[in-house]
Amino acid sequence: MKLGFTTLGCPEWTLEQVAANAAACGFDGVELRVADDGLHLRPDATGDEARRVRELFDRAGVPVFALCAYASFSSPDPAALRGNCELTRRLIALAGTLGAGAIRCYGGKFADEERHAVAARAAAALKPLAAEAADRGVAIALETHSYWARGADMMEIVGAVDSPGLGVVFDVNNTFAGTGEWQETYRLIRPRIAYCHLKDDYRGADGRRHHVMLGAGDLPLADVLGRLKRDGFAGFLSFEWEKRWEPRLAPPEEVFPQYVHKVRSVWNG
Repeated sequence: MKLGFTTLGCPEWTLEQVAANAAACGFDGVELRVADDGLHLRPDATGDEARRVRELFDRAGVPVFALCAYASFSSPDPAALRGNCELTRRLIALAGTLGAGAIRCYGGKFADEERHAVAARAAAALKPLAAEAADRGVAIALETHSYWARGADMMEIVGAVDSPGLGVVFDVNNTFAGTGEWQETYRLIRPRIAYCHLKDDYRGADGRRHHVMLGAGDLPLADVLGRLKRDGFAGFLSFEWEKRWEPRLAPPEEVFPQYVHKVRSVWNG
């Protein structure tokens, strides 16, 4: 097991601060957010920029292990789907230069369509991209999220592509909070997990879910980590603290060290 975090949780840090704080907190690597807002890297970054970023994180001993990106593949609009495929090709090249093994993406939303048809369309778009990614030693990794939080639904896409260039980001809390289960999804996607996202929340009296520090919410953390440990999981457990979207959340200086302590104490307990 290795510990990382997505830079979604530290939107005010520079890349230099990300690298220094990741090392100081005892993380093993960083999931670097890549988005058009430039926090912390844009998808159109040049090769020279990417090489400088790689050198920065490698020197700090916390390599970039994944890109936290936003391509999705469910749109019925051919132009939108082409745009997402072009974005993914840029991300594959960027990941190769950065030395990142995975690119977090989404299955995507859909409205009045039958799920099997959407899955087939997404798989058709992803198949050539997965081949290109595999050639670069990279995997596109679809997150268990929203419409694709359940393992059986996710595997409609991943199984149809059937390539080492396409895997899954197992966001355990997305699945648990969205479906009420996590073990069956884990069983189905386990051979294709590129890495995991960990976060925690609870449903308040207002009916909404509220993000909290790991171990303070509804996620059955000990059960999840115990199962991963028994199965010999050696990949990254990446902390997804959504401060970019919820500025009221506690600062990374407070929650990142707590995450490292909590995961390691439960894992080794």
